[in-house]
Amino acid sequence: MANTSSAKKKIRVINRKTAIRDMHKSRIKTHIKNVESFIVKKDQKSATEMLKKIQPELQASGNKKILTKSKISRIQKRLNSRIVNLNKK
Repeated sequence: MANTSSAKKKIRVINRKTAIRDMHKSRIKTHIKNVESFIVKKDQKSATEMLKKIQPELQASGNKKILTKSKISRIQKRLNSRIVNLNKK
């Protein structure tokens, strides 16, 4: 348990940052699910547009250290390759 006032404040700051990061992660996951739903429907145009809309948000989450750069890159690569493969099948 925190004894000093500075330690108590640090706990409040950590809790606030954790809540904000959780909201960002949840929003990103929702966007990814939306792109995947367009992929399942085989709607390449809508999926591409949605992916373009979420890319800046993904990059911002990397700058804010919510997600790692490698995880962001992996997400973008996997979604993009699935969208491209819609045309081939």
